[in-house]
Amino acid sequence: MWYDSSMHHNEQSAIRDVEKPSTLRFFVGTLLFGSVLIILTCYWIISAENRVVWELTDFSIFPTVLFTFFILAALAPFLRRIFKHAAPTSRELAMTYIMVSVATALAGHDIVRQLVPMIANAGWFATPENEWADIFFRFLPTWLTITDRKILQGYFEADDSFWQERYMEAWFFPIVAWSFLVIVLLFMMLCINIIIRKQWIDHEKLSYPLTTLPVELLGNTSNLFRNKLIWLGFGIAFGLEMLAGLNYIYPVIPSLKIKYQLFFPDRPWNAMGRLPVYVYPFAIGLGYLMPLDLALSFWSFYLFWGLQRVFFSATGWTTAIGFQTEQRTGAWIGIGLLALFTSRREILRVLGGVFSFRTKDRLYQLAVFGLIFGLAIVLVFWYLAGLSTWVALGYFGIYLVLCIGMTRMRAELGPPTHELHGVHPDRIMLLFLGSRPLGAQNLTNTTLLSWLAYGYRCHPMPHQLEAFKIGRHFRLRENRIVIALIVASIVGAFISIIGHVALYYEYRFARWGVGEFNRLQNWITAPRTPNLTAIQHMGFGFLLTGVLTILKRQFLWWPFYPVGYAVGNGWAIGWMWFSIFLGWLFKRLLFTGGGVRAYRQALPLFLGLIFGQFLAGSLWSLLGVLLNKNMYTLFP
Repeated sequence: MWYDSSMHHNEQSAIRDVEKPSTLRFFVGTLLFGSVLIILTCYWIISAENRVVWELTDFSIFPTVLFTFFILAALAPFLRRIFKHAAPTSRELAMTYIMVSVATALAGHDIVRQLVPMIANAGWFATPENEWADIFFRFLPTWLTITDRKILQGYFEADDSFWQERYMEAWFFPIVAWSFLVIVLLFMMLCINIIIRKQWIDHEKLSYPLTTLPVELLGNTSNLFRNKLIWLGFGIAFGLEMLAGLNYIYPVIPSLKIKYQLFFPDRPWNAMGRLPVYVYPFAIGLGYLMPLDLALSFWSFYLFWGLQRVFFSATGWTTAIGFQTEQRTGAWIGIGLLALFTSRREILRVLGGVFSFRTKDRLYQLAVFGLIFGLAIVLVFWYLAGLSTWVALGYFGIYLVLCIGMTRMRAELGPPTHELHGVHPDRIMLLFLGSRPLGAQNLTNTTLLSWLAYGYRCHPMPHQLEAFKIGRHFRLRENRIVIALIVASIVGAFISIIGHVALYYEYRFARWGVGEFNRLQNWITAPRTPNLTAIQHMGFGFLLTGVLTILKRQFLWWPFYPVGYAVGNGWAIGWMWFSIFLGWLFKRLLFTGGGVRAYRQALPLFLGLIFGQFLAGSLWSLLGVLLNKNMYTLFP
């Protein structure tokens, strides 16, 4: 059976992985090679998402990364024949995959793409009419922003070159400062992941569904590529995607219509809005990888959120429809705090071992002291920028809880995407405190941090934790995983920020982040009071998450997980819910008819669906970059 041979192969690979490669090979064959791939991938992502396609990094696992390592895995046997021992091994490719995934998350849609505009937007879009210069310019740290319009002209109007002395000199301190902050924040996230890794991987044995793809691709390459089912799934998905791309370029070529939207014109059903019925092969495959109850929770709660809007409309409580984001915020915070609560004994054990100097695990020592020093550095950084220490503590405390909640969802559910738009730590603080206690200077500084919380989709923290799970399959040394992740953070941060700035000077990219400064203007000129209604909805989301957690733990028959409630709504989720339903349905039918054996035998087919659509979508984006032409995008 395919799955059994896969497991046997992975076990054999694990035995071989016990042998320790040389330090030189690790630095050259893994870190250097990984850094080169990071540079190439970041350029690809930045160029593609900003000028030829739209959505490549909205997903939990990145199409371009799978494309790169699918090609490398296919070429590996030939490279071994030619270069023998100099060719990369599966474990080296796995380590490199980890590095590229983290760096791609930085370069993607929701992180650095939102950061760089924060440096320039205030200076360029300030006008006498909006009075930004009078309202908040005095609070902008000069070493984090640029307000010289002569420097910014090429950035916003393009057809220029960043590589001129005056431009590089003006951008030097903002690029270095922001890169330094990104690296420190990623190191803090890594420290948290080191502390909780054993609890979630070994003790709770969370499923980490998304690690199946790299593990099978890189650890079971020969068996995977020999299986006919994977090529059947690959051919279906790849063919559909290539046909759609050709139709985009040449409309005379027909494409298969597999995307529909349902609308409900009459009240109260019109409150549900559109109901997309889109078929994404990759999302069907990812839905198949999810545990059954978790996949059920995912698509069921998407419908729940829509029916909730219908209920609010039918009862005349239409204002409540606008507070669904606050409900989800409460759910995310609830999952983050519950994850910390269930891990409390392990966390206390780690802290006790480190502070009593009894622990022999140097990674724990690095994590605990690294987290403390990292937080101290962040506080000093923002104190120098003008942010009050108590606001900085509140901001990053809330942010890290949200990140832990998101990382827990990924480890437990493995959703194709996870998003929470418009939920920024400073806005949460504003709901409870109002704007006056925070003050104009603090609000200006937290606005510069709005890129951190843009959407929580392509986020590096879950990839860091999944690196340790992947490492278990390949018997990778954890200290080397940590080194690789740190190197990826450093290279990825600098390359992503410099790449965005340099390409903005060369091409006219999309505009992001202007609305953040409009919101800041409103906060300062029209102070906000605490919003009791929003707090109530947030509290409802928090309490419902707790109730769902208790029900799931107390009653084995209860099918719904709280992570489904938290992640089952949003822009990207709306397009994917039906495909997740199909993946769940196929898995349910196979389990009912043939049990685990049938599920395992069919697994390559669904892996092929993921690889096929992601590779075709990546290929179209790569062609767009090379030809400098808008191309079909695989999503939405």
